[in-house]
Amino acid sequence: MSLSERLQEVMDEKGFTKYRVAKALHMSATTISNYLNNKTNPDTTKLEVISLLLGVNRKWLLTGEGDKYRKGQAAVEDVAGDLSVRDDDSLMARHLVVIVDKQASSLKAKDDEIKKLMTINEELMNKLTMLLEKLIEKL
Repeated sequence: MSLSERLQEVMDEKGFTKYRVAKALHMSATTISNYLNNKTNPDTTKLEVISLLLGVNRKWLLTGEGDKYRKGQAAVEDVAGDLSVRDDDSLMARHLVVIVDKQASSLKAKDDEIKKLMTINEELMNKLTMLLEKLIEKL
């Protein structure tokens, strides 16, 4: 069973729609749909926030191993039964998501720069090889 199937299973058990989960996590429904359709996987921080919200063990959600539910922690619901996190938790989750997204963007930019440098390095090595071959021919 995949992460997307485990996530769908827990949401079905609790009667949560992707819209309800997305709203509670301050994410788009498309992002939750991508998780459910196995198009993308949540990063570590988002996975932790989702598992806290649903009251499931993060390791189980990720791998299927271990206890399904968190011990002593139910899904975070307000008194009306509407799925939501406390204001402090919600704010913290949004800040963490922003930080992780910025770090991912920064890492991607650095990765792109490294790829460019590697391409330049390869071109220079090819030119150096050609020059060495010409030098050896002249000797």
